Amino acid sequence: MSEPSDFDLIQQATREIAASTGFSLSFGGLTSGIELTVNAFSGARTGKLDGLKVRKERGLGGLAMAQRSPRFTRDYEHSPDITHDYDGAVLGEGVVSLLAIPIIAGGTLRGLIYAGSHFLVEPDTAAARPAVAIATALGNELAIRDEVTRRMLALRSNQGGGLSPVAEEHLREQFAQLRQLAATVSDREVRQKLRDIGRGMSEALCSGADAAQARPTVQLSPRETDVLSCVALGYSNARTAALLSLTEQTVKGYLGSAMKKLDASSRFTAVSTARKLGLMP
Repeated sequence: MSEPSDFDLIQQATREIAASTGFSLSFGGLTSGIELTVNAFSGARTGKLDGLKVRKERGLGGLAMAQRSPRFTRDYEHSPDITHDYDGAVLGEGVVSLLAIPIIAGGTLRGLIYAGSHFLVEPDTAAARPAVAIATALGNELAIRDEVTRRMLALRSNQGGGLSPVAEEHLREQFAQLRQLAATVSDREVRQKLRDIGRGMSEALCSGADAAQARPTVQLSPRETDVLSCVALGYSNARTAALLSLTEQTVKGYLGSAMKKLDASSRFTAVSTARKLGLMP
């Protein structure tokens, strides 16, 4: 199964908002330059909103984008607090009450998602909270994707001419951080995706005939790899446990099982062997 695109993610978010909140429709889009184009919908009765371009500070959505915080209007048509640049599309869809939520990814505004109603609703924090939570989760997912993309581009730019010792150590730190990030993500698919990317980083740098032949004979579990990546940076068991949200005893267990698989007499020999086998950079 191919990885869902950013559009797929925002489309799924609109479905979740329309299905799990008191709002009857949801729509949104991702930013491109200084504006965004609405192209994701759920619960819309017409096609009036399709292709709507929203700019910062214009309309309710533009206000939410500019202030980087959710904005709600109970009676959109008669609201004196917003510009009415988009009345044709919004009122044409029959929207009465509207909530606009900015999508923030790693501190960057990436888009906007709306939760709307075809009938009058009272402002209610409890009702709005699920929609805000869905938008926040979407922003977190996009932030992870952005960070992975940045690291992979940096990795590719360093390939070809060999890495300096400083660059190698920096890459190892990046690998360990990626493993730590994966360990904190609750979504199973996202967590596995991050681990797969980390494995790809390792395989791209750990080349060689001996490693390629030996790699299938040793299989480290994700947690064993997480622990070894921290050991590679000189972290103590206590610090590793804190970073991976494990107990120190559990860390010792994973380290011991990894050492056994790698036939290593010490933690540092285990790291060296894992690198030779292409299991980590």
